[in-house]
Amino acid sequence: MKALVFSSFIAAILLGPAISFVGELVSIRNAINFQPAMSDAERYQMGNLTVNEAEAILGKRKIKITRWEWLRNSIPYSYYWKHVAFNAIVPGSGVFLGCVFVGWMELRRVKQPQSAT
Repeated sequence: MKALVFSSFIAAILLGPAISFVGELVSIRNAINFQPAMSDAERYQMGNLTVNEAEAILGKRKIKITRWEWLRNSIPYSYYWKHVAFNAIVPGSGVFLGCVFVGWMELRRVKQPQSAT
């Protein structure tokens, strides 16, 4: 039983973040980058503008980037990996519980005596 829990735990640790990472990649549709980047003063000034005026200003800076460019820009930052780790909790728990359940059912099936008919 210890081996079952241990192997289920290892599977959950490996597959949970992988599922979260792939889910993050698949969910990116239209990534947008703003060039040049906004300074704090510009952000503060945007707060005083109407929505249409702010969209017009930001529309001039808007650059669409691909999924891979977005990934390349996001990987170095710790907030991205914290987000992936946080989103890996549910898939990792599901993998762990699924592995334990399937292993428990298999152990139960093997231990039951076969009835002779």
